[in-house]
Formats: sequence, structure tokens, C-alpha cells
Amino acid sequence: MKWLYLCMLLPATWQSLSAQQLGRTSNRNNHAPVTDVRSTPAVKWRFHTGGKIMSSPVIQKERLFIGGGDSSLYALQRHTGEKIWRYQTGGAITSSVACDSTAVYFMSEDGYCYALAITDGKLLWRFRTGGEHATDTWDYFLSSPTVHNGVVYTGSTDKHLYALQARTGKLLWKYATGGAVHAAPVVAGNTVLAGSFDGYFYALKTDGTLLWKFDTMGQQYFPDGAVQFHATVADSSVYFCSRDFNVYALHLRTGKGLWVYHEPGSWTSVPSMAGKQLLVSTSDTRRVLSFKAGSGKFQWHAPGQLNIFGSVATTTQYGYVGGLDGKLLQIELATGKTRVLFQTDASQQQAPRFFDPTTQELLPESELIARSNNDYLKMYRDFLDMGSFLATPWLESGVIYIAGTDGNVYALE
Repeated sequence: MKWLYLCMLLPATWQSLSAQQLGRTSNRNNHAPVTDVRSTPAVKWRFHTGGKIMSSPVIQKERLFIGGGDSSLYALQRHTGEKIWRYQTGGAITSSVACDSTAVYFMSEDGYCYALAITDGKLLWRFRTGGEHATDTWDYFLSSPTVHNGVVYTGSTDKHLYALQARTGKLLWKYATGGAVHAAPVVAGNTVLAGSFDGYFYALKTDGTLLWKFDTMGQQYFPDGAVQFHATVADSSVYFCSRDFNVYALHLRTGKGLWVYHEPGSWTSVPSMAGKQLLVSTSDTRRVLSFKAGSGKFQWHAPGQLNIFGSVATTTQYGYVGGLDGKLLQIELATGKTRVLFQTDASQQQAPRFFDPTTQELLPESELIARSNNDYLKMYRDFLDMGSFLATPWLESGVIYIAGTDGNVYALE
């Protein structure tokens, strides 16, 4: 019986090898045993778009796909950064793509889920949702679709999870939650998993019927315990983060809690897996946490300088993640030792507005807010002037690809 259950889980990885998406595969582990970037990488190429980039680069064979704040989806030649094609939508694209051998799928703030031909960017179909938009200043991303076994799964601001036929865009089913679904769905075997801003984490069968749902604890100032980002699945467990400051580990089949970790004073952001090691990025505590996935035992924390909203991309030895300060970090997975691998020009130019030039420490929040006309939300918008890395990095053949709010896509080698 155990063997049968494991066989149900394994195809999520096998079958996703023909499809690339945020976190590389449909279980969103974000791990690849590829060659690490050299210790002092240079900019191999950069490509400038017409707006801030929140979405993450995804590579399928020789092409890199990225969405932009200029409402465009770009296909670039991954070795040179040359533009192959560009498709204009009616709204900002803060969704990362999923792609199979024929099409690229993504969400736009114009309220549509798109499918474009991977070769020339020709529109194959588009599906209208009930509308797409950010729910607050820190809700940076729309749902990033998953494509699995000929079905596109995506969440929507209209509080639904959708399953669409990949070939035609035909609606197969939709499932109503109580809040916006901006988490990218995860597929593990015959289970589709996603959290909602209503504070529940949902497990559905691939026919759209509910298997189970889990209610997050909530927190004094964030009682809903909204689930903003995608989960990750490994073995028979699913891991996800919440705005209630918790990291949750649940049994995949039953939804029963296995362990929970509380991060005092901060939302937890995005989980990723490196073998049996669970990595979690955090917002206000500005760090990456490492756990033994099975037990939840805390191992180490790796500090950043500003909030981290992306997933840690891992190889055999290192993890890579960016922050709002426009710096890309390399983290030694065994120890948590961290160093800055790359910093945007905008970060170097704008850093004195936010960091003490002598200590390199973030200036007191009271001073930063005062500089932003006593507007806390404006302060966070101003951080983006540093070419913030909200995107999750992608590693391929010794090159790391990352995009920033300076509008640039970078290839570092």
C-alpha cells in the first residue's frame, strides 16, 4: 500500500520534466543539480524592459520567458539576451510563466489567463477570470500557472482556483475559496494544492473536488493568516508559509499537521527544498531559515538586509535568493554562510537613502518613514528604486538569471 502511494507521488516530478515553471517543476521544489555560478560572476548580458519586473524568469530549452510591468511577455534567447518576440497584454504581468513544448501560460492584470505559441508568441487562447489585481502593497504577484498532464491550473483574485484545458483554454472546473488565490498551484500526483488569502490551504483532486482544507492559526494583527505564496511538496508532506508568521508542514494525503514553526515578528514567505532540507525566506526578519524537513528541526538562519519575497533556488551546494535591497545572495547550504553575489547599479546608487553609509545597516524605520512623508506604504514602494529582486532566480549551465524592479533581466556568469 505504501509503495502504491509513493508511485502516485512520483509522476509529479517525472511528468514535469517536459514542462518548466516557477520553482522548475510542478511540486515547486526549486532545486536543480546544475553547475554553480562562479564566485565572482560578470554580467553576461542584460535586457531592459519598459517597466518594473516582479515575475521570475523561466527557461525552456534555448528561450527565457519573463513578464513585465509594461504589460508585455518577452521571449529572449537565453545565451545572448536577444529578443525573439514580445506579446502585449492589457495589464501588468506579475505572474511567472508555465510552459510545455508548445505553449507559454501566464496571468495578466487585464483579467485574462493567456496561452501563447512558444515559437512566435502568437495568441492561442485566453480565458477571462473575474478580475486580477494586487490586494495590498506587499501582494506583489498574481498566481503563476502550473501545467500538468495537459491541464493548466491557476489561481485568481476572484477567489477561485481554475483548471483549464491546455490545448484549448476550455474551463474544466473552478473551485471557490474565501479570498484571492495568488499562490501558484502545486501539483503532486493527483492532488492540486494552493493557499488562499482567506487563511485556508486547500487540497483538491484533479477533478476539482475537495480532499481537505487546513485553517491557519492567524495572528493578532493578521487574524486571517493569509497564504500568499506557493507551497512545496516532498515525499508525503506539503510545506507552506503564512502571513500569521508560521511555517506549516502537513501530511499530503490527510492535511493533518506534522509540525509548525513560528517566526517572531515576520511573515514567512516562500518554501523550497534541497533534498531533505527545507528553506524558507522571510519578510520583516529579512533572512532565510533552514530546517530538517521531516522533523522541523531548525538548523540555521542566513541574514539579508531587506525583506525577501522570493524562493531560494538551490543546487547541490548553494542557495540563491534576492531581496528588496537589489542584492543577490549566495548561501552555503551546509552552514548558512552568506555572501553578496551581485548588486544592481540602482542598489549601489540608491542605498544611501536607506542604509547607513558607515555601518551598512538599515536606517531606523522612524527615519525612513519620515523621509517618505510619514507614509509607511510609500516607504516600501521607495525600496523598489533599488532594483529590488522580487523574482526567484533560475540557474542553468553555470549561469544565473534574475530580474529586478529596475526593469532589467540579468544573465550572470
